[in-house]
Amino acid sequence: MVDIKEINIDTLKKVPRNAAVAMKVLPYKEDKEAVYALCVTNTIESSEYLSFVFEKNINYSKVSQEQFNQFINKFYLAISNKDNKLNKDVIVADIMQEYISHSIDKGASDIHIEPMENQAIIRIRVDGKLLIFRKTDKVIYNSLLTRMKLLANMDITEKRKPQDGKILFSRKNKKYDIRVSSIPTVYGEKLVLRILYNQIFPFEIHNLSYNEKQIEDINKLIELKHGLILICGPTGSGKSTTLYSILKSINRNDINITTIEDPVEIFIDGISQINVNEKAGITFSSGLRSVLRQDPDVIMVGEIRDEETAKIALRASITGHKVYSTIHTNSAIEVFSRLKDMGAEEYLLLDAIKGVISQRLVRRLCDCKMEYMAGEYEKKYGEVQSGIKLYKPKGCKKCNETGYSGRILISEVLLVDRNNRDKINSFIKSQKNIDAQRELKNQCKILLKNGVISFADYLEFVEGEAF
Repeated sequence: MVDIKEINIDTLKKVPRNAAVAMKVLPYKEDKEAVYALCVTNTIESSEYLSFVFEKNINYSKVSQEQFNQFINKFYLAISNKDNKLNKDVIVADIMQEYISHSIDKGASDIHIEPMENQAIIRIRVDGKLLIFRKTDKVIYNSLLTRMKLLANMDITEKRKPQDGKILFSRKNKKYDIRVSSIPTVYGEKLVLRILYNQIFPFEIHNLSYNEKQIEDINKLIELKHGLILICGPTGSGKSTTLYSILKSINRNDINITTIEDPVEIFIDGISQINVNEKAGITFSSGLRSVLRQDPDVIMVGEIRDEETAKIALRASITGHKVYSTIHTNSAIEVFSRLKDMGAEEYLLLDAIKGVISQRLVRRLCDCKMEYMAGEYEKKYGEVQSGIKLYKPKGCKKCNETGYSGRILISEVLLVDRNNRDKINSFIKSQKNIDAQRELKNQCKILLKNGVISFADYLEFVEGEAF
């Protein structure tokens, strides 16, 4: 039997009394490694819930229902009779709160709730990689699905068609927009929650890991009065961060800046920001056409996806407007062939586009990294000289045992100037096969040799799997 003196009120406060009563568990103390709890019955629900709250191992001591009630009545105030009934709504609400709160605390960009045949898997994307967070039974999954769809203003009766919605979430006095997407799978609806961190934007161009020459070139592009500047890279490569950093640096009272985004990710005072809303007829192309009638100095289009948007952006940039946008290509020079494939006239490309920034994000090793010497494997597959010092992930509490701590930017800045025009023009006309990503690969190898990234991440990048 647990000694009354062992009960820690601070531990108790972390679990609402209605949840404790509903699941018949009472966490009474904790140390660095584990939480100690009384339970009448040890269920999957209770184990998952306490794991969500404390992020530690759970050690149970079984007690009778009578003994459990005595502890509850002693340490929780005003326990009503209705609390003794299994309140799944309370449990599901608390579990959902923990899913999202935990993900925000870890800096996750997305939460995946995926139904399988006999269970559901919850994964979170941290530093660009999906990690298994929890597994739960289908009962909890179904309840979570219903609750999240309700909060996102989605139709809970519609299970055959994809849906989109939005949840507003508060955490530690900060508000987050969470975009919810559902899609039917063979075992039920899969949910993906995209977390938008809308708080004060902390980044500046000079602290985004660009080298001095690249910062100098980016500033040259920023100072231009007109022209199209494009940022390219795959999803999750930091394109939005770079765009917002540029907009923040030019945001002044004497400049009219308007953005068209899908959706607005960071709110910046002094800038007119428009959300794409296809139901209301606002697309990137229609929005851009309307913005051009609003006396803009600078326009930011979230992405060039189609021929119409590309042509409007190009023509706007040669008629006195400054236009920033993103596009999905693997390298800076491939932007020109991509736009040509979209139907853009060749003569416009070199006149309108003033510069392209190509970038990727690669996982940065935590300080707990382990040193080792490169061998034949590294030499064969990564063209790394054997015998040089490399590092691999280890894992510690600071990095949540992942071995990684954030991501680092690798990038290329291509200016469309007299030094590069002939090379670009030749590429546009011939589409010849060149190593378009050579600059990015070289930067990646430098990071590897400096012990910033692992050989596994380096190899993934140079083999193209990161794209």
